[in-house]
Formats: sequence, C-alpha cells, structure tokens
Amino acid sequence: MKRESNDIVAELLTRAKPRRASPAREPKLIGESHAIREIQSAIALVAKSPTAVLITGESGTGKEVVARLIHAQSERCGKPFIAVNCGAFPREVIENELFGHVRGAFTGALPKKAGCFELADGGTLFFDELAEMHPDTQVKLLRAIELKTFRRLGGDEDITVDVRTLAATNEDISAALKTGDLREDLYYRFSVIEIFIPPLRERREDIPLLVEEFLNMFSDQYSKPRQRFSDGSVELLLRADWAGNVRELKNVVERAVVMCPDENIEPKYLPERITGHRGSQSPIFIPFGTTLQAAEKAIILQTLASVQNNRSKAAKLLGLSRRALLYKLQRFRQTA
Repeated sequence: MKRESNDIVAELLTRAKPRRASPAREPKLIGESHAIREIQSAIALVAKSPTAVLITGESGTGKEVVARLIHAQSERCGKPFIAVNCGAFPREVIENELFGHVRGAFTGALPKKAGCFELADGGTLFFDELAEMHPDTQVKLLRAIELKTFRRLGGDEDITVDVRTLAATNEDISAALKTGDLREDLYYRFSVIEIFIPPLRERREDIPLLVEEFLNMFSDQYSKPRQRFSDGSVELLLRADWAGNVRELKNVVERAVVMCPDENIEPKYLPERITGHRGSQSPIFIPFGTTLQAAEKAIILQTLASVQNNRSKAAKLLGLSRRALLYKLQRFRQTA
C-alpha cells in the first residue's frame, strides 16, 4: 500500500538535524598564496558588516571554513553558527528544517520543533550548496531573509529573528541561473559580496603549509610521534591534480599517518592516484542478480564521486537533466 506523503515526511524528519559549529577546533584558512591572503583580507572586512555573502568554489576548497571565519570574526561570534546543507534534505523536509513546525502539523509532529532560523537567532545561518534547494523553497527562504519573519509549518504566528545569512555553492552560477535551479532574486540577495576560493591546483604553494597542519592534527588525533613526508612523497603531493582540493589532501595525509609506522612517509603510503595512476576510472562491479534500481544507484553515486559531487557535471555525464538527478537522489534517501 502506498504510504501517505505526510507519513514519508515524518519518517524523513527523524533523520533531519541541523549542524552546529563545533567549539573544539577554531576554523583556519591555511596558506600563503596571494589568493588566500586576499580572501583573509576580505573575511576581515565583511565580518564587520551585516551584509549577506556568497562563497563560491569547487567542492573541497574550504567554503564552510570561510563562512565560519566570517562568523568567528564578527560581533555575532558568541552566538550560534548553524550550517544547512541544502542538498542533503528532500523538498518535503527542507522547509521543516528551516522553519520548524507546530504540534500536529503533519503525521508524527507530536512535539513542536524549532527550525534553523530560530536556532540561529542572534547568530549566523549558513546555506551550503544553495543551488541544490528547490526553487519553490527558495521563494520562501528569500521572504524570510528579507522580512526577518517566518511561520512554523502548520502555524499562524509570525516569528521574528535576527540572523546573518551566508551561502555557498560549487555550481556554475551562470548555468544554474539559466536553468532556473537558482532564482535570480535569491542570487542577487546573496551576491552583494562574493568570495571565490580557487582550486588547490591553482595555488600549489599552499600545499606544504596544509600538509604540515594536517600532519600535526592527525599525529595528535592518533597519538603518534611527529612524522614527515620524504622528498619523493613531497614531490608527488606538489604535482598531484587534487580534484577534491583541500578535502582530498586532508584525507591523503590522514591515510598516510595511519598506515605508515615510520617517521618518514614514503610514496608507497600514498594512494595510486597520487603516485602515478591519477585520472583512471575504477570499474563499477555490479553482481549478477542486482536489481535495476540498485545498479542505477551504484552508477549515479560512482559518477558523483568522480566529479567531486558536482551535480551539474554528473547530470551531464549521465545524460540527465539536473533536476532529474536531484529527484533520483531524493528517492535514494527515502528508500535508504
């Protein structure tokens, strides 16, 4: 029997939680390149202003780090920083995530719930992957930002909040505007100030400082003596493409720290894609008897991984519209 949409929403809401800033580690934007120095200067300037900021750049470049630094250097630093990944929630859930609900708003809504706007009151609300939000929800988001008021789902009370809004995207903005995935009015609301973070391959002089930071971090985390990369390993790290940017470099360093028992980390402790097999695509093995839906999911997820989770690029490779891809991803989450 087909479940009612409200029941599906109730089930999905049990897994929907906003992401608060962790006080354990201060955000850092590490590097000595001209680009990083310019970004650090921009952060210092915009932190003192209440205006919205749009942060752009490839996946893994550190967009959320920039958002957290803007918050940390602002007058709101003692208040909440709430991050919302706009691509992580289906359309049925994202409005509840943003605005909350009153008791009885839908099946399973027994206690009332505060949304991210309320949780971030007095602080900063960061919308990651803004272009992944459904256009209909973008309309409601824009209204809440401009009027500084909203209503919980199922409620009739106007709630006023004081939040600063920041947003980020790894999408091609021109393409997203052209297809309608990103509304022009919302884009112009956020793009008063834009901060672009270039990919790591365009600022290789930052790699040594990043490596040193991650080595220290993971040595402490895994209670290991300080290690260093050999000259051969350093050369490979400096030459790598880093399609996944700083996030990929961080993962490579963590892997090396865990796997290497010695003080010097030799190239054999680096992934094959770094040591000479970069760019090769791993085959997708689908066992005989796999359902069509499971095979489709495997192909889509593998394609997303190959383009660092860029939905627009993945959709093009798969021969789908971007909206069709988002629909399939939403379906995967509902059946997980």
